[in-house]
Amino acid sequence: MNKKTKTKKPGNKKPGYRQIFLIICALFWSIYPFITRVVVKKIPEIEASFFSNKKGQIIDLFLFPKEIVLAVFSGAVILYFLGERIFPDKIIKLDRDRIKNLKLPFICIGVYIVFSVLSFVLSDYKETAFWGANSEYEGLLAILCYALIFIFAIIFLKRETDTKVSLSAEKIFQKAVVALSLITAVLTLIEIFYKPLLEIPIVQTLISSEENRKIAEGIKNENFIGQICLTFHNPGFLGGFCALILPVLYSVILQRKGIRKWLYSAAGGILILAVKWSDSKVAMVALAVTLPIEAVIVFLLLGRKKLGGPENGESSNLDYTRRKKTESIISFGAIVVIGILLIVLSKIVPTYSSRTNETENASEAEVTEKTGEDGITEIASLDDEQGLYRLSKAEIDNGVLKLYSDEKCLEVSVDDEILQECYRVYGEKDFADALIFTDGTVKLEEKVPTILKKTNIREEVSGFRFTDERFKDIRISVDKELAIFDFGYMGTVEFYITYEGLKPFGQGGTLLDEIPQPAVTGLEGIYSFATGRGYIWAQALPILKNSLIVGGGNGTFAFRFRQNEMVGLMNTHGSCKYVIDRPHNWYLQIACSDGVPALIAVLVLFIYYIVGILKNIRKTLRKSITEGTVSLEFIDIGLFAGLIGFMLCGFINDSCVTVNPLFWLFLGWGVARMHTGI
Repeated sequence: MNKKTKTKKPGNKKPGYRQIFLIICALFWSIYPFITRVVVKKIPEIEASFFSNKKGQIIDLFLFPKEIVLAVFSGAVILYFLGERIFPDKIIKLDRDRIKNLKLPFICIGVYIVFSVLSFVLSDYKETAFWGANSEYEGLLAILCYALIFIFAIIFLKRETDTKVSLSAEKIFQKAVVALSLITAVLTLIEIFYKPLLEIPIVQTLISSEENRKIAEGIKNENFIGQICLTFHNPGFLGGFCALILPVLYSVILQRKGIRKWLYSAAGGILILAVKWSDSKVAMVALAVTLPIEAVIVFLLLGRKKLGGPENGESSNLDYTRRKKTESIISFGAIVVIGILLIVLSKIVPTYSSRTNETENASEAEVTEKTGEDGITEIASLDDEQGLYRLSKAEIDNGVLKLYSDEKCLEVSVDDEILQECYRVYGEKDFADALIFTDGTVKLEEKVPTILKKTNIREEVSGFRFTDERFKDIRISVDKELAIFDFGYMGTVEFYITYEGLKPFGQGGTLLDEIPQPAVTGLEGIYSFATGRGYIWAQALPILKNSLIVGGGNGTFAFRFRQNEMVGLMNTHGSCKYVIDRPHNWYLQIACSDGVPALIAVLVLFIYYIVGILKNIRKTLRKSITEGTVSLEFIDIGLFAGLIGFMLCGFINDSCVTVNPLFWLFLGWGVARMHTGI
């Protein structure tokens, strides 16, 4: 009997090496956010003057290693892309018609690249602009990698037209999403209930070389007590990552059955727990908006064309639709319920944070009991409770420090003769005697001893305050030439006593002749918005104005922002020791770094994608899709919800090399699926 054989059209099935390449890429993205290495690196001199360091060196764990690995991966993708068009026995050519259909995304990403390069070329800080500042390591190199990742996704993650391909790009990268989610879920549970990942000895060994082993062993989670950030550098970035990945995971869950569906749903619930413990409010809001919207869209679209059909044992499309709608509701409910239960459980079951707090509280109680014997505690208890001397203005005028609080003003000057005597008998005479305090007209002389509270950089110190009711909330301690002022904020302000008067400290311990004044006034009402981001945005307006064509280069925000503006920082953050190194707004960051045209290009790209998906949703709901026209699938809706959630997080978070590469990958994936093509 002669068997009929079907002839396969050449080129219908992807060559095996492309699938292997995509599997390697998927494996890379499955582990990329967790790449960590202890790196001791020398930084440019300009950065050393802004950031605390020893001999111009910094210790980095998450950022620089990821940037380097990202660059290597991007280089490998370029080589593969070129090789695929030169060396195979069947050269694969680009689909020109498909490229034409996608010309707007390519134009947008091209404009972004051009203005990023121009901003680098014209930047005054080229080394930093190329690598990025040591607090972010997202320079021109990273931006170029983002663009390449976006283009990679458009080319390689398009819809498959050959249904016989057993392992399509979509299936491969869906598995990568699952792997990412499961790894994140496991590490989240470890960090919450056991201890921070980088405090685990075996992890410290894995992430460090022999010469840096001591550094790794000394890592402590001191900056984010009560929060988790895994290997994302900052809890906010972990929250943004979860807002991006969870909706995509939900779309994958809808296509799974049995134990895998429940396992993935549990991972989704743990991602909600991770957002809660990252304390990223914007990520929680993003998920609260996008995940339900995704569930509703899925529910409405089920039963439409291209969203599936009856399976074995189901007599009609109606049976299939009912079952899938029920499953979609159950999957959504399972993720949310598991997340809520885990959050409640984390408040009941002992966590690393609760155990650490109990130990610290016990130690503090022991110290308080001991210090009570020497009389210090009794002196503090006799003192009035300190209020807040809210600064409205601070300036140095002809060597006189003037500290305003509305109508009140404390003026501090230096008596040169007494200061000279203090230097002559150094260590024997109190430098506080060289300070003259007045209310502008009358000298303040009546003082009583007091205690300046402990801060994160020093212990309690003894000092004095004034009996004058107007200034009783100001505590002052003088240790030789150093004068410490406590106004009742979280932090204190230090001045150096000189013959020219009191001088404040700037970055790197440098002495400033003046107290920098705000670059923009009249916007004080928004300073406290989004935990102090309003202050940064208001004071960044001059930078934005100077970036209407090109920016100052990526990573250079700290050098262009007016630092050491004492009053605004104190009233917003409670301390003036912050270096404002980022705008804490992704869109403002693009504009300041790469120029307003670059921002416009990125926004046009985002709008292009959003409008395209919304049009597809509307068409599908109206049943107006004809055969051969692209329709929506679960993964399209998941990508849409995740990308929207991450874009929302961008209003509060900066771009970061730990998670933004995944955003650009998903955005390229989403754009690629909007158009068919071989």
